[in-house]
Amino acid sequence: RILAAVALALVVVAAALGALLSRGTYETYPQEQLTSAAGQARAPAWTVPCRRGPRANEQPLCAHVSGRVIWIQKHDPDGDGDRHLIVISRLHPRIVKLAAVLPVARLPRIGARIDAVGWLSVGASGHTELDAQRYASGGRTALHP
Repeated sequence: RILAAVALALVVVAAALGALLSRGTYETYPQEQLTSAAGQARAPAWTVPCRRGPRANEQPLCAHVSGRVIWIQKHDPDGDGDRHLIVISRLHPRIVKLAAVLPVARLPRIGARIDAVGWLSVGASGHTELDAQRYASGGRTALHP
């Protein structure tokens, strides 16, 4: 009976964790669709932070991610002031880069929900990351200047 109760408790915890981590959003939209007024009119509303101008990079995609923070960069190894978060969205880890110029006073805590929009790029780690142009957490929104 004890073993059955423990197994049931583990199943319940796993189901709750899976439901929690499966939430979120991950969408992309091509840069070339944002360079004209007609393309911008057809684009989803979330792409607005990417419309300030085309971004030339190896992955010309505007992206939107929302989910739960599972890791926060506590140390800035290259000293440029950028901060990085890993967010779980739809059961996938996503790296969100918060540039030093993005006015974010406090980073979220582990488990907090965040929402970010920006350009995809390949970071120094070799992984794809979202370079946030808009970042929201805890009822506060920051926009890239």
